[in-house]
Amino acid sequence: MIATLLRTTLWLGVVDALAGAALVGFLYTPEANVLMLGVSTLLIVVAAVLLLLSSATASHGLVHGVAPWSSVGAAARHLPLMLVVLMVLGILCGGAGWFESWFVSHAGEVDAAAIVAGDVTRTSWVHTGVHWIVVLVQWILVPAWFATALAWIAGCEKRHVLTLKWLAAGLHWRILVVTLVAVMLFVWVPWRYVYWRPRFLSASSVEVVFAGAKLLLLYLLAQGAWALTLWTTARRVPAPSGTV
Repeated sequence: MIATLLRTTLWLGVVDALAGAALVGFLYTPEANVLMLGVSTLLIVVAAVLLLLSSATASHGLVHGVAPWSSVGAAARHLPLMLVVLMVLGILCGGAGWFESWFVSHAGEVDAAAIVAGDVTRTSWVHTGVHWIVVLVQWILVPAWFATALAWIAGCEKRHVLTLKWLAAGLHWRILVVTLVAVMLFVWVPWRYVYWRPRFLSASSVEVVFAGAKLLLLYLLAQGAWALTLWTTARRVPAPSGTV
């Protein structure tokens, strides 16, 4: 298990870093003519494909018990299905964000309605509760659903993915608990110390090296959290049919 998670984490880190390099190239590409505009578009497409393939190959490898780099071809054939999944999750994630924005913009009306309905003046818990519900959807449910969908794409028939059965499968308590713990321990807690530096560290090249090492560690921890979620969902899909 540990070796598999480490291999998956490193694979995700390398491929996502390549996607990041493509995005940096896009930012530094001057769009002065049609050719440069085409190069910019190509770099965006390459970055998007690499980001999808990194997670898809990792999930396919975990489901079928092979190395992720051996799953590039199979994962590439499943890109259209992944786009369907992303559309569904985009609606759910965006809908949660829209609801929070709407609720915040009508917070005064909600407080007034509470006073009229039952003379309730302490409504801060309602606003806090709505915020954390949206956080739960966007940070826990959506990643759990996406990881489950990738596992189902790798191990199930296309019709099971298109009928959105993975939405119900992604609500399994084990997947949600692992995703929650992984996000809390490997993402939220480490990023609280993103600006931390030892007091004795002088403003020199050593500080630059320390900051780079710290950011690299945070990056790998986040990839490890995603790898753990992918590994958990891969163990929850039906046995692969043999078609990859």
